[in-house]
Amino acid sequence: MSPKNKSIILFILFLWLVFVAWEIDVQSVVNTYPDSIVRLDLLLLPFLIILTVYVIYLLIRKNDFDSAQDTDLHQDV
Repeated sequence: MSPKNKSIILFILFLWLVFVAWEIDVQSVVNTYPDSIVRLDLLLLPFLIILTVYVIYLLIRKNDFDSAQDTDLHQDV
């Protein structure tokens, strides 16, 4: 795994951890002030999911491409 892939994975993990911390904070605010509050966290959740799925897709596709080049039948040894 290349350093670039590791940094992308760590960035996505960091985004999810920030989102979870933000969600915990929002839940405490909602419990304290039950008036109508705009839940921006719920609006950002689909974008975070789409970004995560897209990054996983790119990593898998790149990994498949690299492994296909490694198994070339006409490769000189």
